[in-house]
Amino acid sequence: MAVLKKEELLAKFKEVVGDSTDDKVLSLFDDVSDTIVDLESKTKEDTTWKEKYEKNDAEWRKRYRDRFFGKVSDDEEPDVPDEEKPKETKPLRFEDLFKEEQ
Repeated sequence: MAVLKKEELLAKFKEVVGDSTDDKVLSLFDDVSDTIVDLESKTKEDTTWKEKYEKNDAEWRKRYRDRFFGKVSDDEEPDVPDEEKPKETKPLRFEDLFKEEQ
């Protein structure tokens, strides 16, 4: 199975159906053409996925390596906004769990 360019695929399709103007053939031809155009538009992006992958991979490898060579301490707490930090509360006792509020 070969990967063909749009023009090559449409030419092969035309070889198979010939000059038929049947509604089913025209509908299928339209669907094939629209699908190809859609796939072409989805693959054209300003950034390449390979570059994104390589950059992300390099960053994670650096962080992993730095973790073992002391550049990042495991004792340090990550910066967490105050509203996300757990509030310090008095430890509960077993009896407190089943105490009815009055």
